Amino acid sequence: MADAVQERGPQHDVGAEQYVVGSLMLSPKAIWEVLDSLVPADFYLPKHEVIVTAAARLAHQNQPIDVITLMDELGRAGELEKAGGAEYLHVLHSAPSTAANVGYYVDIVKDRALRRRLQDAGMRVAQMGQSTEGDAFELADIARAEIEGVAAGARVDVHAVGSTIDALIDRLDKSPEYVPTPWPSLDKLIGGLAAGNLIIVGARPGEGKTIVGLQCATRLAHEGLVAFISLEMGEDELQIRLIAQYGEVHMKSLRNRNLNKEQWGRVAVARQRFQEAPIYIGDDISTLTQIRSFVRSVARKGKLAGVVIDYLQLIEGGGKENRQQDVAEFSRGLKKMAKQLQVPVIALSQLSRPPAQRASRTPLLTDLRESGAIEQDADVVLLLSYDRAKKPGDLEVVVAKNRHGEMGTVVLDWQGQFARLRDKSWDPFGSTQLDI
Repeated sequence: MADAVQERGPQHDVGAEQYVVGSLMLSPKAIWEVLDSLVPADFYLPKHEVIVTAAARLAHQNQPIDVITLMDELGRAGELEKAGGAEYLHVLHSAPSTAANVGYYVDIVKDRALRRRLQDAGMRVAQMGQSTEGDAFELADIARAEIEGVAAGARVDVHAVGSTIDALIDRLDKSPEYVPTPWPSLDKLIGGLAAGNLIIVGARPGEGKTIVGLQCATRLAHEGLVAFISLEMGEDELQIRLIAQYGEVHMKSLRNRNLNKEQWGRVAVARQRFQEAPIYIGDDISTLTQIRSFVRSVARKGKLAGVVIDYLQLIEGGGKENRQQDVAEFSRGLKKMAKQLQVPVIALSQLSRPPAQRASRTPLLTDLRESGAIEQDADVVLLLSYDRAKKPGDLEVVVAKNRHGEMGTVVLDWQGQFARLRDKSWDPFGSTQLDI
């Protein structure tokens, strides 16, 4: 068999490709062995890609695959000439004497395709390195994603469903692994913060979404490192909220820089406590690429426990035709990040104001701004409602979506002066016991 692997230029093996394509016309089983491991774009020669695409169409229609049926299918599609003509189909048919070894040659074709993609990715990375435009750190993250994308496309885990059932059964006598939220009443509905989940916290301006995000971050910090991406507030403002939360120092006194002796003492206690908290704040980030880079940088410092993003609609970039498509891309990217890193990702989201004709101010899933894709990608959606005029002490949390559990509503105690929310259930330690 002629080996066309070259030291320079795109890597390929024409002989291996001919064996694989020819095997499709010899054995009905070969087509599925090929399609389970390769895609038409894995073939270097365009005519082989055209032929395999046509064979796949026939297979999905439960039609036989041989020289005659392929000629007919390619002819109907006007692609017979692109496939090398009828004569080349006969050449391919005679290339293998048997289809028994198709798996061996499939591996060769897959290997060469992966190497070509690595070559392509390397060229794009080299071009970025030669350019003087753009932020170098962002370009480095794009380059990393290029290489990871090649590797991810090459690793496909194929196994029978029964092969992993014993491992699942072994886990059935163990409680699900959730990190509790600071609010037990909410945990009764959603279980807690689950690894790999995208949790959306939606609220209108000034109705508690940053408070929820910060309190979840402080709870996650008990389990490991937390990346808190703040696209709205600076680090100083978040630190003031943490001091209020950790030390029970009134927000008004902190903002006005008007602290009495007792409050200074509480500031000192809060300082000591949150200095040790492994929460990393990124407040100079604007794009999804920068978010990924920041999160990976935090993860390299130790065990990552979770990610909080405040808030989704402030992420820039995307480059789509409209903002809805951009936000849809961001939400899908965050869900993918949660699955890859196996940590909960909490994304805060702005809600639209309710239409004037709606009788209730309780938010709905349709109030999520700029994209219905947020609802689709999320595992859990929490919608917050705070009526300062009628119920200044209550924050209503609506579990509007819960992919793995119950939906419902809980009411938390709003303690805005300390930038925190408390569970309304009875607490034997009184109001000084902090949910952090």
